[in-house]
Formats: sequence, structure tokens, C-alpha cells
Amino acid sequence: MLKCTWYQSTLGRRSMIDFVNISSDLRPYVLDTRVKKGAELSTDHHLVVSWVEWRGKPLDRPGKHKSVVWVNWERLEEAQVQEAFNSHLRRRFSGIPVEVGDIEPEWSVFKPFIAEAAAGSCGLKVLGASRGGNPRTSWWTPVVREDVRLKKEAFRDLLSRGTPEAVARYRQARRAAASAVAKAKQRVWEKFGEDMKKEFRTPRNAEGSVC
Repeated sequence: MLKCTWYQSTLGRRSMIDFVNISSDLRPYVLDTRVKKGAELSTDHHLVVSWVEWRGKPLDRPGKHKSVVWVNWERLEEAQVQEAFNSHLRRRFSGIPVEVGDIEPEWSVFKPFIAEAAAGSCGLKVLGASRGGNPRTSWWTPVVREDVRLKKEAFRDLLSRGTPEAVARYRQARRAAASAVAKAKQRVWEKFGEDMKKEFRTPRNAEGSVC
């Protein structure tokens, strides 16, 4: 990563530093950080390498291990699975009104139907182990949680009813949830930037610093 420390507008000059971003639980185990010249790739930055020594049991990082769910798409080669998939799509799409507009809102309606048809006809496979979410996700605020819950309710209502009113309600709930997530993430990134500035400006003990 890089950071601009000062900028001179009259001459267009700036000073930037390259650094390695280390998680807080690994910082005590960083042995050294050095610049490796010769790997610039025609840029004005240098390769920064850190050595980390860790001995003992693995670090406990809640929420880092997440399960990955895949659809068995290869089963679509089977004639019986193809028929079930196409029948499901025809039944779902028949109740959606045709509108002329932007492709993104329309795709947001068709996408869950396609995923539902694929999961129901092809089946799912789970890779990895889940610990039940990531409690350290700082942007997962009560406001975001509530908007996502309303979107899920609207989605279930859309799947069960499939009426134009349900479609409109799901579109509105989806836009509200996406907006809430985007705003929350923006606030988190702004706070992260401010914390980085404060940490950079805070004087450190020369004997305890890693350079």
C-alpha cells in the first residue's frame, strides 16, 4: 500500500511512502520490513517485504472461515434436470409483468428466480466450514441488518406470490438495502483513513519501531 505524506501544488511534487498493512493480531510478530529494489515495474514505488514469525497454535480469528455454496451446474447435462430447470423458470417468469427500462433492475428480479431454479433442480454443494457469520464486520450495523431483513422478507414474498406488487416491493427493498450497505461501508472506510492518519502522525519510540 502507499500513502501521500505531502503535496506541493505549485511544482506538482509529492512525497509518498510504501508500507505493508498488517492486522493487529500479527503486529507483535513482525520481525523486519525492508525495501526490495529492482521490482518497480516502471513505477516510482518499491517492493516492500515484511518477515513475520509465528510459533504456536493458529490465531483465533472469529468469522474468517466461511462456507462456500456452489450449484451443481454440471447436472444440467442430464435431460431430466434440464426439463425441471426450464419448467421452473417458465412457471416463475409467467407472472412477471414485462416493462421497458434499464436492464439492471430487471436483472435483479430475474436473477433470484434463476438461482432458485438452479438450486432446486441441480442441487447444492458446500465447501469449507462456517462459524456463523463475521462478528468483526464493522459496517454490519443495526440499520443495515434491518434493511437486509426487510429485503429478505420481500424476496420470500416475491417467491411465494409473484405478483406485480411483490415485484415492486422487492425492488424498493433491494435498493434500500444496497444504499444502506454502501453508506455504511463508506463511513467505515473514512474512519479507517482517519485512523491511519492519526497512527502515522503519532510519534513512536525509535527503539520499538520496525524499519
